[in-house]
Amino acid sequence: MEAPDFKSLAIKKKRKKILIILLATIFVIAIMVAVYPFLPLLKYKFFAESVKVLPGESEEAVANQEEIQDIASVSEIAGQTEIKTNLLIIPKIGVRIPIVEGDNETALNRGAWRLPETSTPDKGNNTAIAGHRWKYRPPSEKTFYLLDKVEIGDSFQIFWQGEEYDYRIVSVDVVLPTDVWVLNPTTVPTITLITCTPLFSTAKRLIVKGELAQ
Repeated sequence: MEAPDFKSLAIKKKRKKILIILLATIFVIAIMVAVYPFLPLLKYKFFAESVKVLPGESEEAVANQEEIQDIASVSEIAGQTEIKTNLLIIPKIGVRIPIVEGDNETALNRGAWRLPETSTPDKGNNTAIAGHRWKYRPPSEKTFYLLDKVEIGDSFQIFWQGEEYDYRIVSVDVVLPTDVWVLNPTTVPTITLITCTPLFSTAKRLIVKGELAQ
């Protein structure tokens, strides 16, 4: 009767353990990659209060936000926060993004793009602002990732040329890209926010309209 080859058994056992660890690691990484794009949704669902931002946050309060100087030029004067950059803030979903000008949609690479054929907040009428739904590492305050979570009655703010304008959402709609009627002039000062929908698709457009609060 041959003696057991303990050395071979030990090697096989070690290889089996390494294989199990390797498979478990691959499984965990796969789960993380699959879940990663939806982190902002999970954060919103379970920690809704933590994604909110306030119009008057100081630079220190948002210091942990990535590349804050790319978002707005902020300074403290007599204890008050002065925002010098044209800025869109949607507190409910943690959006804090510069409003940029440009002749075409490449301006979206720099912030929320004010469509040049539409108005501006200081002139009333209909100001249309488009933003990426998904671009930066989530969660990011520079995209409209969670725009589908806003509801009629929610508020948002725009800082335009040193002035603050407060808006209340009056409609949330999904339309086709060809539905340019959403850009039509309005009698009430209106902001029209535009982004792609559903998430990770350009099939349709999510349209959120806010009217200037009285």
